[in-house]
Amino acid sequence: MTKISYSSILQYPKKEESLVFLTVRCNGNTAKVSTRQTVKTKMWNKQLHRCITSKEMFTDRENREARKINKQLDKIEDFIITRLSGWGEQSRYLTDPKEFKDIVTHYADMFFRDIEEEEKKQNQKATEWMLANINSDRIDIHSGRFVAERTKKAQSTVIHRLQSFLSDNHLEDTFKTFADADFANKYMKWCYEKKNYKENTIYVTYEILKAQLNAAKKSGFNIDDTYYKELRGKCKDVDNIYLTENEIKTIYNLDIPRLKEQGKIDEMSTMEKTRDLFVIGCYTGLRRSDLNKLNDGIWHLSETKNTVSIVAEKTKKRVVIPLHPYVRAIYNKYKGNLPKLGDKYNTNVHLRNLGRLAGINEIVSKTENRGGKVTTLKHKKYDLIGFHTARRSFATNMFLAGKPTYAIMQLTGHTNERTFYKYVKATPEQIAKLLDFNSIG
Repeated sequence: MTKISYSSILQYPKKEESLVFLTVRCNGNTAKVSTRQTVKTKMWNKQLHRCITSKEMFTDRENREARKINKQLDKIEDFIITRLSGWGEQSRYLTDPKEFKDIVTHYADMFFRDIEEEEKKQNQKATEWMLANINSDRIDIHSGRFVAERTKKAQSTVIHRLQSFLSDNHLEDTFKTFADADFANKYMKWCYEKKNYKENTIYVTYEILKAQLNAAKKSGFNIDDTYYKELRGKCKDVDNIYLTENEIKTIYNLDIPRLKEQGKIDEMSTMEKTRDLFVIGCYTGLRRSDLNKLNDGIWHLSETKNTVSIVAEKTKKRVVIPLHPYVRAIYNKYKGNLPKLGDKYNTNVHLRNLGRLAGINEIVSKTENRGGKVTTLKHKKYDLIGFHTARRSFATNMFLAGKPTYAIMQLTGHTNERTFYKYVKATPEQIAKLLDFNSIG
C-alpha cells in the first residue's frame, strides 16, 4: 500500500493571520500546495494541524469560521490523498520529485476548479436557471412527451412575474429567497396590494414555482424544502358559465348575413366563421388549438360512420368524435375546408356579441377573490362567454344528458375525474333530476 503522509501548516505562523498550506510527502519527495484558507494564527493548533475552538477564548463568530475552515481542510486533504493513493508505490508520479509536485498541484487545481464551478452554480440567479430549464428540451415523465411550446410560454410568464416581484421588493434572485419561510406572505401581499391579481393567479405561480424548485434541487442546488413544499399549487374552482342546448341552438340559428344588412354587424366582420367554429367546439369538446387543426382530421360522413378523428395537440392522443348534425352541416357549408380562428381577443369579442344578439342576457353572479377581497359581481351571461365556454358546455351538456363520464373524458382528454368535474357546471337541481327515482324503471 502506498505510504503517504501529510500535514497542514501555516505559511506565516508569526503574523496575525496566515495562509494554510498542505504539505504532502511520499518516497522522500515533498510537495506543498495552498489550501486557499486563511486563519487567525492565535486559533491554530500545531499538533492537530487545525483551528481550535473555545467559547471561553473566542467569539461565536470566530468559532463558526474555525469550524468552517477545518471542514474545508478535511475535504481538500481527502480529495488529494485519496487520488494519490490510487497510484502504485512505484509509479513515476510518486517517485520522481518533479512528477510528484506536478501531480499534487494538478489534484489541488482540480479540487478548486470543482469548488469554483459549484459556487458559480449556487450563485446563479434562480429565475435565470428556471427559465433555462423551462425552455430546454424537457420530457414530461408522466406523458412521455416533450413539453409543448405553449406550456413553456405559460411557465415562462410565471417566472417573469416572479422577477417583477423580486425587483419591486428589492429581494435577491436566489433559490433561498423562494424557499424562505416568509416568501408566501411577501408574494401574496405584492400580488394583492400592488398588482390586484386574482387568487388563482397566485396558486398557478406556486404550482410552477414548486416544480422548478424541485427540479433545481434534483440538479444539485442546496435548497431547503421545509416551507416551499407547503405552498398551495391547486387553483380554486371558479363560477365559469356554460351554454345550454337551447342557447347554443339560438347562436347557431343567428342569420348573420341579415344582421349585416341591418347594420347590427359590420359587413367586414368574420363573426360568422367564429360562430361556426364555436358551435363545433360546443359539440366536440375540442380545445381551441384542436379546432384550428380540424382540416387535418379524418372525416367520415356516411350513414354508417358519422365521425371525425383527430390527434389532440395537448395529449397527442387520437380521439374519435361523433358528429352532431350542426357540426356536419357546418362542415358541408365550407365544403370540407373549415376556416381558422382569429386572434383570441377578437374571437372573444365576437362571442360576446353573438351572445348578445342571441338574447343570452340572463343575469348571473360570479364570485372572485381579487386583491385579497372576495366580491360577488353580477353580469349579463353573454359578457362571460369565451372560447373555453364551448368546451365547458360540451362536458356539462353531455353529463346532463346522462352520457357515461368515462366516454366524455375520452373526448375531452381528461385523465382524472377531479379535473373533469371542474368543467361540469351542473346546478344542484340538475343533479337531483339526474338521480330522480321516478325515472328508475
